[in-house]
Amino acid sequence: MTTSLMTFNKNPNIGLYAFATDKYVLVGREVASNTVKELKRIFEVPVHKINIAGTSFIGVFIVGNEDLILVPSITFESELKELTKLKIKYEVFQTDLTCLGNNIALNKNGMLVNSDFSDNEIKRLKDIFKVPVKKISIADTETPGACIAMNKGKALIHRDATTTETKTIEKILKVKTIPSTINMGVPYLKSGIICNKNGLVIGEISGPAEVMNAEEGLGFIDG
Repeated sequence: MTTSLMTFNKNPNIGLYAFATDKYVLVGREVASNTVKELKRIFEVPVHKINIAGTSFIGVFIVGNEDLILVPSITFESELKELTKLKIKYEVFQTDLTCLGNNIALNKNGMLVNSDFSDNEIKRLKDIFKVPVKKISIADTETPGACIAMNKGKALIHRDATTTETKTIEKILKVKTIPSTINMGVPYLKSGIICNKNGLVIGEISGPAEVMNAEEGLGFIDG
């Protein structure tokens, strides 16, 4: 297992620019080639450069797993063709909440979503992923995908999540949680973390306690 501290073009918000699974990693086109090479070494899977909606904000727009990803309807046709070329299965999801990566937290056990999703959108999500779906706000924030980083049946969550919210997260996603921050106090964990079963990359300005929490909270060291 490898833990690395990193920036993308001097930006420590690395999670905004990547979507990682145990089979592949997607990163935005503006991520430097030498960085991509290093990510391949850390994650031990292919790393592909691609944009979504003309931007490098892969982590903001994509949600899913190694078997299927959702992309927003604002994704360009050329970008969909690139996903097809990479043999990555996708579905285009119609919603005004186009930042799917921010608005949805998903694993194989369940899904937590922005409370503004409509009943029809919730039904569609259930039909696609075949898991329980629950609306939630976390620490008065409506974007659960931004507030949670998950791996290996564990999760880092927003430092101000209430006891009730924490119990909901653990029940729906079936994870053990640790409240924390990243990048010197940022509570939106996914913005500063990329991980799969093989490796962990953390925003470079994160403090020692944040790094230790990430390693423990995402299953890379025993607590």
